[in-house]
Amino acid sequence: MPEAFHPTIAAAQTAETCPALIIPAPSAAEIHRALGYPREAAPAPAMAERIARIVAEAVPCLQPRGGYTLYPISSRSAHPLQLESVTITGSIGEYLRDAERVAVFVATVGEEISLHAAAASKNGDAFAAWILDAVGSWAAEAAAEALMLRLKPHLREQQALTLRYSPGYCGMEMTQQRKLFQLLQADAVGVTLLPSLLMHPLKSISGLVGLAPESAIQQYRSPCEICPRTSCHMRR
Repeated sequence: MPEAFHPTIAAAQTAETCPALIIPAPSAAEIHRALGYPREAAPAPAMAERIARIVAEAVPCLQPRGGYTLYPISSRSAHPLQLESVTITGSIGEYLRDAERVAVFVATVGEEISLHAAAASKNGDAFAAWILDAVGSWAAEAAAEALMLRLKPHLREQQALTLRYSPGYCGMEMTQQRKLFQLLQADAVGVTLLPSLLMHPLKSISGLVGLAPESAIQQYRSPCEICPRTSCHMRR
């Protein structure tokens, strides 16, 4: 069952639902990185060609969409961050310490890409399933970035967006996902939170992004610098 929505949504500064986000066509380098190849590496030509064919078939399955709700910050410290009556805990407060407002967001590319990958796996094509899953992951990130462009008109003079922060990363536990879903109407774009804390559709991203002075953002460290997962191929 989806999580119940919190009444503080009504107290938000603004909200937007984007039923169709425009994302770019994936480049070979982006898909290779999503598959785990280091920046300086690439698959052999024959494999790269097969990957490209599967990617081309996958793109029509993508249905990027998303939404956000913008809140003033009620209070914060190095760990907790309070948006209206909802307190989000973790190191997230450290990274958003200079933000004047925070947007809670969700972006997805729909269920079709995951169904396509599952069908490939069921038919014994593990390679295609692997590629399709990677395309879905890449596309979800691209949808989140497209959603950030929709937030930019809310920036004031000499402001910029912080990095995006999602539950499970950057010192924010997965349990905080429930609180995010109290702060936005994710079901407006077809996203629900499962009891396992996974989202449906699977290729979805939720999180927070701050609207902060440009001068402060330039001094931020990437959370990856203090993350113990030094072998992560998506390290920023």
